[in-house]
Amino acid sequence: MPTFRYVAVDTRGRTIPGELEADDRRSVRSHLRGKGLTPVEVKTKGGGAGGGKSKPKVGKGKTVSKVNSSAGESEKKTFSFSGSKEKTGLEFMKRLLELHGSGMPVADSVKLLHQRLSDPQQKAIAGALWRELSEGRSLARAMRLMPDYFGESTSYVIEAGEATGNVAPILRRIIDYLEEKREIKSKVLGSMAYPSFIGFLAFAVVLFFLFYLLPQIQDMLDSLGGELNFMAQALITGSNLVMTLGPFVVFGLLIAFFAIRQWNKTETGGIAVSRAMLRIPLLGRIIYFSELFQLNSLLGTLVTSGIGLTENLRLSERTIKNLSFRVKFRSARVLVNEGKSLPDALRKFEFMPAMQLDVMDVGERTGNLAHSLEEIANSFRTELSRRIKRMTTIVTAGALGFAFGLVALVAVSIVTSIFQVSNSITF
Repeated sequence: MPTFRYVAVDTRGRTIPGELEADDRRSVRSHLRGKGLTPVEVKTKGGGAGGGKSKPKVGKGKTVSKVNSSAGESEKKTFSFSGSKEKTGLEFMKRLLELHGSGMPVADSVKLLHQRLSDPQQKAIAGALWRELSEGRSLARAMRLMPDYFGESTSYVIEAGEATGNVAPILRRIIDYLEEKREIKSKVLGSMAYPSFIGFLAFAVVLFFLFYLLPQIQDMLDSLGGELNFMAQALITGSNLVMTLGPFVVFGLLIAFFAIRQWNKTETGGIAVSRAMLRIPLLGRIIYFSELFQLNSLLGTLVTSGIGLTENLRLSERTIKNLSFRVKFRSARVLVNEGKSLPDALRKFEFMPAMQLDVMDVGERTGNLAHSLEEIANSFRTELSRRIKRMTTIVTAGALGFAFGLVALVAVSIVTSIFQVSNSITF
């Protein structure tokens, strides 16, 4: 009979490792539940998975994930659902929090969701997670097999929650953050929709003038012995130049885009592109404060859940999207591991504004770091909202000014040409 190593969590959130002889991992899991423990991970002694291979089936047209635990590698195939997969994952986590937050163990909550959910997408997710959990895998590892539904940062944070037995509060903070992130994204897209429509409408009006009305007006002026003025002729020359060189410019931009995209996949190129993104007017500061808001919110969540600072920083580093930002944070994390305080390490690499670092320093000295991090996250949230509002106001005003200016230029050039000819006509 094989021997299994397990890691379980008791009702007080304490992590309990141990060994047990059993026929398979399912038996180990059932035994641990009978003792009031929640299994987090079950492996055969020596690191093997044991108990045979896991072959979860989600149904026709859905994901199948195979995991080879002994090799530590996973083969991932994504679900082929339509619609927003991230939103579906968020809605599933809300249902999971409702059950687990009321006291039901995570595995039982997932199993019940698989039986009760009517939405086919969420039901399939619950089924896939339940099969992984029944094989002894943790919720975080199971979620990691479905990256389209659960982001990398989500799985790492839940892994930290499982290690401390505080999955419910971690889930709640993740849901709050994802909802706020979606709301910010919706505000940006919504605010950009109006200026984009105005710009498209102005461009369509200009094309109508240039390629339909202007030729007719030019024919009329030729029949009357007049000609278009300099402004109108410049518009026609410019439009012809755009039509001639436009395809080559678009082709060149596409080549440049794909070249930068390939370069971005390298370490050096990724850091350079990430640094350049932070320097883009208006958008760069939004990216900057968005990263700071997410990072400090996550740090506060992990500190509250009892994660040690070293592990906290390691998990948080993986959630930073901007590579140049991540390199700075990694360098600061090395200094913290060597004994330097967190605010001093971040201050050395100018990672965030000095005022927020002072707040963090006070929180660390008074033993109230979690509260300080939440306050810092709130300040970055406020600044992020202000920056988004400012950007949308400037873009909207710029789009309207460009649209009305372009239409007015075309109209004035045509009208003045007509007046010029009419003034030359004598009776």
